[in-house]
Amino acid sequence: MITSRRGTRPFPLPRPLPLPRRRHLPEAAVWTAVALAAGAALWAPSDTDPDLSPLSLTISDFAALDRGGPIDASMALLGVVSLVLLGAARRRLDAVRGLPSVLLALWGLGLLVAAAVPTDPLVTDLGGPAYVHRYASVLAFLALPTAGLLLARRLGVDPGAVRTARLLRGLSWAALIGAAVMAYLAGPGHRELIGLVERLLLGCEVVLLGVLARPVVRAGAGRGPGAG
Repeated sequence: MITSRRGTRPFPLPRPLPLPRRRHLPEAAVWTAVALAAGAALWAPSDTDPDLSPLSLTISDFAALDRGGPIDASMALLGVVSLVLLGAARRRLDAVRGLPSVLLALWGLGLLVAAAVPTDPLVTDLGGPAYVHRYASVLAFLALPTAGLLLARRLGVDPGAVRTARLLRGLSWAALIGAAVMAYLAGPGHRELIGLVERLLLGCEVVLLGVLARPVVRAGAGRGPGAG
């Protein structure tokens, strides 16, 4: 008996939907936290009191008026994401190890302390917790751009990271200049437009953090600058 060698084709199964690559998830998490922090800093004041001006009051002033609101939550989230990013960066990038790692840890921990310890709302004489909040914020906002300058110098020796190094350097200098202007406005400047300057400073720093996530993700893919 002659049998046919032609087999029957199985019914084709539908292909599963493509899942996002794992190496893109850390960068997506960073930019999500950045967007939430920026959104809270810009829009939360109108929810707290429409008559208060975000140009003359700091983000901390509005957070103190709405404890546990979107500003505190987004700052805490940004701090947690920053520390998670630091853990990945230490494993993947040699350039982050050492002093930049310490500075990035101070940035993340400073945000968490500032979110957990409130300042005193709209008063001149600050209490003990308000001073803790102030110095934790100052330490965080100085630590991140300093780390950015160190990383820009270390990453700049790699031809594939020249653009990232240039962005880190520019954003870091802008943030340090903003911090100096903030210090002036808090004293001799009588807080004129201090809220506007602080929001610009925060914008520089959160974008700087997002730029830092790029070489970390690329190093995790095995093709980034300074991959260990």
